[in-house]
Amino acid sequence: LRWSCSLTPLPCVPKAPPARARHVVFEDEVVPSGRPPRRVPPTEEGKKPWARSVPPGLAPWSRAVPDYVVKYPAIRSPRQREGYKGVFQDQLAEYTELLGEVRAARRGLREPETAMGRQPRHAAGRTDSAFLEKQQRCEYLKQKLTHIKARIQEYDRDARDSAVYF
Repeated sequence: LRWSCSLTPLPCVPKAPPARARHVVFEDEVVPSGRPPRRVPPTEEGKKPWARSVPPGLAPWSRAVPDYVVKYPAIRSPRQREGYKGVFQDQLAEYTELLGEVRAARRGLREPETAMGRQPRHAAGRTDSAFLEKQQRCEYLKQKLTHIKARIQEYDRDARDSAVYF
């Protein structure tokens, strides 16, 4: 997948995790390099319990999970909601500033080429590591903010649905 920072405001729908998401590996899944995965002893019938579902020699691996998914689980209290709201507001300010810088850099890349009658290629921006870092951070923040916003909305919806009216 190729990631770029969108020029639109934050959507309400979560998107795929970023390409450089943190990979969570559980202790029982760690395999030292150069050594085959640990084998499970055969069962009483002489067969491994998953013999039909997993080819021999392959151990199941976990999928990469973005750090914000683990750090911001479902909200359980009004105090936790306020904490999420504070994080959202702080990160939104950073995202807005970063998005402005990315947009300005894109405009700066397009203007000289369009003035010369050529189609913008963005080649210079693709190789500028500072620009790429800003772009990746912008995409990460967008996804993190979308996740936190969804958690807050879930909590508000659940609180509203469980309210008792007389």
